[in-house]
Amino acid sequence: KPEAPWGVIKRVAVLPFTLPSENPTQRELATKLFAEELRKTGRAEVVEVPLDSPLGLGVWDVKQVGKQFQADAVITGSVVDDTLGLAMHMQVRDVATEELLWSGTYILGARSEFFSFKIQQQKFQRGFRWLANKFAAESAAAPQS
Repeated sequence: KPEAPWGVIKRVAVLPFTLPSENPTQRELATKLFAEELRKTGRAEVVEVPLDSPLGLGVWDVKQVGKQFQADAVITGSVVDDTLGLAMHMQVRDVATEELLWSGTYILGARSEFFSFKIQQQKFQRGFRWLANKFAAESAAAPQS
Protein backbone atom coordinates (compact mmCIF):
# COMPACT_ATOMS: atom_id res chain seq x y z
CA LYS A 1 0.00 0.00 0.00
CA PRO A 2 2.22 2.85 -1.25
CA GLU A 3 -0.03 5.55 0.24
CA ALA A 4 0.29 4.07 3.76
CA PRO A 5 1.73 6.29 6.49
CA TRP A 6 5.13 4.58 6.34
CA GLY A 7 6.89 7.56 7.93
CA VAL A 8 5.10 7.04 11.26
CA ILE A 9 5.90 3.33 11.48
CA LYS A 10 8.95 3.33 13.72
CA ARG A 11 8.32 0.18 15.80
CA VAL A 12 6.83 -3.14 14.71
CA ALA A 13 5.65 -6.08 16.81
CA VAL A 14 6.28 -9.51 15.33
CA LEU A 15 3.77 -12.15 16.40
CA PRO A 16 4.96 -15.76 16.63
CA PHE A 17 5.03 -17.35 13.19
CA THR A 18 2.73 -20.27 12.55
CA LEU A 19 4.27 -23.42 11.11
CA PRO A 20 2.81 -26.68 9.76
CA SER A 21 4.14 -28.55 12.82
CA GLU A 22 3.06 -26.00 15.46
CA ASN A 23 6.11 -27.13 17.45
CA PRO A 24 6.70 -24.29 19.98
CA THR A 25 10.50 -24.49 19.73
CA GLN A 26 10.43 -24.34 15.93
CA ARG A 27 7.85 -21.50 16.00
CA GLU A 28 10.07 -19.51 18.35
CA LEU A 29 13.16 -20.17 16.22
CA ALA A 30 11.36 -19.14 13.00
CA THR A 31 10.10 -15.93 14.64
CA LYS A 32 13.58 -15.09 15.96
CA LEU A 33 15.18 -15.76 12.56
CA PHE A 34 12.68 -13.44 10.86
CA ALA A 35 13.00 -10.71 13.51
CA GLU A 36 16.80 -10.85 13.18
CA GLU A 37 16.60 -10.38 9.41
CA LEU A 38 14.12 -7.51 9.82
CA ARG A 39 16.40 -5.79 12.36
CA LYS A 40 19.28 -5.99 9.87
CA THR A 41 17.29 -3.87 7.40
CA GLY A 42 17.14 -0.98 9.87
CA ARG A 43 13.58 -0.27 8.67
CA ALA A 44 12.05 -0.10 12.14
CA GLU A 45 12.62 -1.08 15.73
CA VAL A 46 11.51 -4.71 16.13
CA VAL A 47 9.90 -6.25 19.19
CA GLU A 48 8.94 -9.92 19.35
CA VAL A 49 5.68 -10.98 21.00
CA PRO A 50 6.58 -13.99 23.17
CA LEU A 51 4.98 -17.31 22.29
CA ASP A 52 3.76 -17.70 25.88
CA SER A 53 2.04 -14.30 25.82
CA PRO A 54 -1.75 -14.47 25.57
CA LEU A 55 -1.31 -12.25 22.48
CA GLY A 56 1.11 -14.76 20.94
CA LEU A 57 -1.23 -17.71 21.11
CA GLY A 58 -3.03 -17.01 17.84
CA VAL A 59 -6.01 -15.07 19.21
CA TRP A 60 -4.85 -11.51 18.83
CA ASP A 61 -6.14 -8.02 18.33
CA VAL A 62 -3.97 -5.60 16.31
CA LYS A 63 -4.80 -2.62 18.53
CA GLN A 64 -4.17 -4.59 21.72
CA VAL A 65 -0.80 -5.87 20.46
CA GLY A 66 0.13 -2.34 19.38
CA LYS A 67 -0.79 -0.88 22.75
CA GLN A 68 0.94 -3.54 24.85
CA PHE A 69 4.16 -3.50 22.80
CA GLN A 70 4.06 0.22 21.83
CA ALA A 71 4.14 -0.75 18.17
CA ASP A 72 2.95 1.21 15.14
CA ALA A 73 2.46 -1.94 13.05
CA VAL A 74 1.99 -5.65 13.69
CA ILE A 75 3.62 -8.35 11.58
CA THR A 76 2.19 -11.84 11.26
CA GLY A 77 3.84 -14.65 9.40
CA SER A 78 3.34 -18.25 8.53
CA VAL A 79 5.03 -21.12 6.81
CA VAL A 80 2.53 -23.36 5.05
CA ASP A 81 2.78 -26.56 3.10
CA ASP A 82 0.91 -26.08 -0.16
CA THR A 83 0.94 -27.58 -3.64
CA LEU A 84 4.18 -25.73 -4.49
CA GLY A 85 5.95 -26.98 -1.37
CA LEU A 86 6.66 -24.81 1.63
CA ALA A 87 5.70 -21.15 1.30
CA MET A 88 6.35 -18.26 3.69
CA HIS A 89 3.74 -15.55 4.03
CA MET A 90 4.08 -12.25 5.86
CA GLN A 91 1.57 -9.46 6.53
CA VAL A 92 2.00 -6.00 8.05
CA ARG A 93 -1.02 -4.31 9.64
CA ASP A 94 -1.29 -0.70 10.78
CA VAL A 95 -2.16 -0.53 14.48
CA ALA A 96 -4.10 2.74 14.12
CA THR A 97 -6.40 1.61 11.29
CA GLU A 98 -5.94 -2.21 11.38
CA GLU A 99 -5.52 -2.03 7.59
CA LEU A 100 -3.26 -4.41 5.70
CA LEU A 101 -0.26 -2.30 4.66
CA TRP A 102 1.97 -4.90 3.05
CA SER A 103 2.08 -8.61 2.34
CA GLY A 104 4.62 -10.86 0.72
CA THR A 105 5.17 -14.51 -0.11
CA TYR A 106 8.37 -16.47 -0.63
CA ILE A 107 8.27 -20.03 -1.98
CA LEU A 108 10.85 -22.28 -0.32
CA GLY A 109 10.19 -25.05 -2.80
CA ALA A 110 9.27 -28.68 -2.52
CA ARG A 111 10.76 -31.21 -0.12
CA SER A 112 12.21 -28.75 2.38
CA GLU A 113 11.13 -31.11 5.12
CA PHE A 114 13.43 -33.85 3.79
CA PHE A 115 16.60 -31.82 4.27
CA SER A 116 18.56 -31.74 7.48
CA PHE A 117 17.47 -29.24 10.12
CA LYS A 118 20.52 -27.05 9.40
CA ILE A 119 19.73 -26.87 5.66
CA GLN A 120 16.07 -26.18 6.44
CA GLN A 121 17.07 -23.38 8.82
CA GLN A 122 19.30 -21.87 6.11
CA LYS A 123 16.40 -21.98 3.63
CA PHE A 124 14.12 -20.33 6.19
CA GLN A 125 16.72 -17.64 6.84
CA ARG A 126 17.09 -16.97 3.11
CA GLY A 127 13.30 -16.65 2.77
CA PHE A 128 13.00 -14.42 5.84
CA ARG A 129 15.85 -12.22 4.56
CA TRP A 130 14.09 -11.86 1.20
CA LEU A 131 10.75 -10.93 2.83
CA ALA A 132 12.34 -8.49 5.30
CA ASN A 133 14.41 -6.77 2.59
CA LYS A 134 11.44 -6.58 0.21
CA PHE A 135 9.25 -5.04 2.92
CA ALA A 136 11.97 -2.58 3.96
CA ALA A 137 12.68 -1.50 0.37
CA GLU A 138 9.03 -1.13 -0.65
CA SER A 139 7.96 0.70 2.51
CA ALA A 140 10.98 3.05 2.33
CA ALA A 141 10.33 3.80 -1.36
CA ALA A 142 6.70 4.76 -0.71
CA PRO A 143 5.89 8.45 -0.30
CA GLN A 144 6.25 9.39 3.38
CA SER A 145 3.14 10.89 5.02
